[in-house]
Amino acid sequence: MSADPTGHALVRRLGVLTEAVHAVVYFAPEPQAAYRALGLRGYWRGYFASRAAACGPIGAELGTALFGGFAPQMVARALPGVWDVAAPEQVQAARQAGARAALQRLLEPGPLSPGPRGPAPSSAVEAAAVLTGRCVAALPLPGRPMAAAQAGLGRPAEPLAALWHDCTVLREHRGDGHLAAVAAAGLTWPEPHLLQGAAADPRQQEHRGWDDAAWQAAAARVRGRDLDQVQALTDALAATAYDALGAGEREELVRLLTPLARAVAVELPFPNAMALPRP
Repeated sequence: MSADPTGHALVRRLGVLTEAVHAVVYFAPEPQAAYRALGLRGYWRGYFASRAAACGPIGAELGTALFGGFAPQMVARALPGVWDVAAPEQVQAARQAGARAALQRLLEPGPLSPGPRGPAPSSAVEAAAVLTGRCVAALPLPGRPMAAAQAGLGRPAEPLAALWHDCTVLREHRGDGHLAAVAAAGLTWPEPHLLQGAAADPRQQEHRGWDDAAWQAAAARVRGRDLDQVQALTDALAATAYDALGAGEREELVRLLTPLARAVAVELPFPNAMALPRP
């Protein structure tokens, strides 16, 4: 890896890898089937219910603030109505089971044996989970509501479920910091979406529920700006997530997560609404 005096390139790389592992929950069929089994019809009801479940039966105003990026009216179509269909505890259990089932299918397609280029996926999962577990156990959570909600659910004992849990907490920790960086830059939604450029899905406006008037007004306000300041602060705020690891251990975590994230990425669309690059 090239020299990186601030460590931000490594932190950003870890952000991509942990988000890729976490994001299987949004795109793989197993979680979607689990939500439908609870009676949550339509992709977005399952999305908002499952992402909010760790926070309890919240309403649209809090959901809009915690998630960031979505038009309030889009969130209000799901929250709080989804709680009349399924309780947060049921949704959370379905989410965790669906994510684990998807990862098991993608990472454990049969009896595992060490490959010529590295350890078997099960060994990489166990080793990575040791490192991510240390990060989550020491994670600074004040001011990080979504990360705190996920961390408060408790960590599964089984390595594959534990790794997904850890990646979810780390992803939300970075996301909480990103919302703070957006606010510090004086941006309001949907302005940051207009600054993502080619990395984002061209259907971003549709995916996030913004009408033409709001989208065009935001585009006019941010003309000539970029996301560099926001990205730099996001990286700086995310760096504390890895303070529990030494420099060599952070490099090792990248090495372990890279093939796992790439295996999971077959379920993810590129480009995507998260502006997540290929791992």
